Amino acid sequence: MSWTYATLQAYAPNTLVLNRARALFYGRKWESVASDGDALWGICKSTGELTYPVMVTLDGKAFHCTCKNRYRPCQHVLSLLLFFLRKNDQITPADERPGWVRDAVRQPEARKSAVVDTGEREARLNKRIVEMKAGVEELDQWLRDVIRQGLSGLEGAGPDFWERIAARMVDAKLGSVARRIRSFPKLMAEEQWHGKLLGALSELYLFVQSFRQLEGLPESLQVELLSYGGVNLKKEEVLEGPAVSDRWLVIGLVEGEEEKLRYRRTWLVGEQTGRFALVLDFAWGNERFEGHWVLGSALQGELVYYPGAYPLRALLKRVQPYRQPMDGVPITEHGQEMLEAYAQALAQNPWLSGFPVLLGQVRAVWQSGKVVLLDARGMEIPVQAEEAHEWVLLAVGGRQEVTVFGEWTGESLRALSVLDSSRVIQLQGPPPSDFGEADEML
Repeated sequence: MSWTYATLQAYAPNTLVLNRARALFYGRKWESVASDGDALWGICKSTGELTYPVMVTLDGKAFHCTCKNRYRPCQHVLSLLLFFLRKNDQITPADERPGWVRDAVRQPEARKSAVVDTGEREARLNKRIVEMKAGVEELDQWLRDVIRQGLSGLEGAGPDFWERIAARMVDAKLGSVARRIRSFPKLMAEEQWHGKLLGALSELYLFVQSFRQLEGLPESLQVELLSYGGVNLKKEEVLEGPAVSDRWLVIGLVEGEEEKLRYRRTWLVGEQTGRFALVLDFAWGNERFEGHWVLGSALQGELVYYPGAYPLRALLKRVQPYRQPMDGVPITEHGQEMLEAYAQALAQNPWLSGFPVLLGQVRAVWQSGKVVLLDARGMEIPVQAEEAHEWVLLAVGGRQEVTVFGEWTGESLRALSVLDSSRVIQLQGPPPSDFGEADEML
């Protein structure tokens, strides 16, 4: 087996055990780690004076640990594999295996996979749906109370007001709904927050009404609803789906942090299929993201989309750098065309959070104290960007027609990158160093 963090995630019985493994690894609990090239072993120092001899073969077929954890492979086995991934240079080469390692290889433990037979998986999902439905009814009552009270009455609401209902949603296995509710105080700090908050509450109400009819909806919409509520598919399940092969241009990158979890959103667009794909990566603390993508670079190979009514999120399956010029990618030429495509996508998935668009033949202009894009027909398209990146956009697209990639929110285009004749320039994160004095270039 070729070990990466992704294969380690698939090897783990569940996320809880993997998180414990990370804590053991970063807690420097390991000693006497050695390998003969086929097997890896070491001693894990646990709480108190307990120590656990741990072994795993590098093909993943055999492992051993003396702990009593009911999940197998346990956190100690996974932590040892993390050591192999992150501190390979600190592993002692060995010509001979200790006796306990030889015995463990001859009598390996049975792996209890988290992905069990279909019947058990469906039973667990059905049990969770029952809990989610109870949470949905409570959410419905809360939404009605908020509207009855009026949005202006929320201005004096303290953190506890939002946290109480968010905690109830977590208890009802509606974790994604809880995160949205926790974001509402930040939303209320923005301009024209009444309209934005009303839109967010309306989206939750649509979720409530749709979830009540879950069994009667098409399967693709059921998947979208469950995902919106917080049900996540394991990566190995997704990768069993049909793969899409193409040459993919890395067209947008966004990094941020939410509830102490760092995220990276990588947008790709296919040269031949014309499809957009969103690759989401997450990392805790100082962990590095899996893989390194450069804006404007190209990949050739396969990816697999998560199932849904309007699939956008995807996993890379087999890709390699593509170093030849690409013939081009599909571009939306007019703002009206963008709005029509967005309406069609929204009809398929009403909970679509950001609609990817490559808008071509546009110029950036300064109007009424803000940047807007003008398409070839003179239609104004509002832009959402930080001030430093507004100047970059004006510098590049103020005198010539350019192509802008971004996420259309229904109100404005969150600009992520701008393409001129020779490069892709990022409009998120620190502004490019060569545009430090962008205003002098206008």
